[in-house]
Amino acid sequence: MEKKKRNILIRDLAIFWLLMFIVVLVWKNNIAVTGVLIGVYLVRYFLWPDKEDHVVFIAGAVLGSTAEIIATKVGIWHYTLPTFLNIPLWLPFAWGFVSVLIIRIAQVFLKK
Repeated sequence: MEKKKRNILIRDLAIFWLLMFIVVLVWKNNIAVTGVLIGVYLVRYFLWPDKEDHVVFIAGAVLGSTAEIIATKVGIWHYTLPTFLNIPLWLPFAWGFVSVLIIRIAQVFLKK
């Protein structure tokens, strides 16, 4: 794997694990988790911009949240601190950001 691709992979995996760590630390505060997700996404976007990220983010946020809302509505699972439609405020932002990270990490292995 070339150095540039390896650096992208390490960067995006580090961002993912940083977000996981922060969410685990502050999960009881929906506003804090939401702010962290938005803030880290914006920092990542401004440091490494890609116009496609916004499209992927919105698609992931909408599709992921829709699935979560349906699943919680029918009782498959529930969230401890939901804020609207049985899901936490931060969940659409998490789905959006993780969608971007998944695409970017996959592209490291798919681009030649």
